Amino acid sequence: MGLKSYSLLFLILVLGILSKNRLIYISAGVLIIFSLLDILPESTSSQNIILDVGVILLVIGVLMPLGTGTICARDVYSSIFTLEGLVSFLVGIASAVMARGGIDLMQGFPGVMIGLLMGSIVGTAFFRGIPTGPLVAAGLAAFIINLIKKI
Repeated sequence: MGLKSYSLLFLILVLGILSKNRLIYISAGVLIIFSLLDILPESTSSQNIILDVGVILLVIGVLMPLGTGTICARDVYSSIFTLEGLVSFLVGIASAVMARGGIDLMQGFPGVMIGLLMGSIVGTAFFRGIPTGPLVAAGLAAFIINLIKKI
């Protein structure tokens, strides 16, 4: 990996620390370490497998309350048919679809991560916001970009 790639990863690491987004700074730090140890996969298929494993772990985390019994089928049924439950359900669908657009955006334009992180820092530091995951932010960015392109 060239010096430029290390510089970008280090910048992402610093921005992740400044924005208090532990997912970003841990990910960037691990990538830097893996790069220094020369154990990063170079093939696209290997990288896609890692991405799939990450998504699987994310889904496991989301489904964990069902697995532990914290939430049962009756709770799901009774909560989904409220205004809050129905709106949350629809927003969940929309955010999942938007996250797909976020992945496409980040793969097509990796530099958007810097903008997302800088925006996260400004939103957290000056507007008392909370850092969100990069997929949510990238998905929203992709949605807005596509909307602007259609105008």
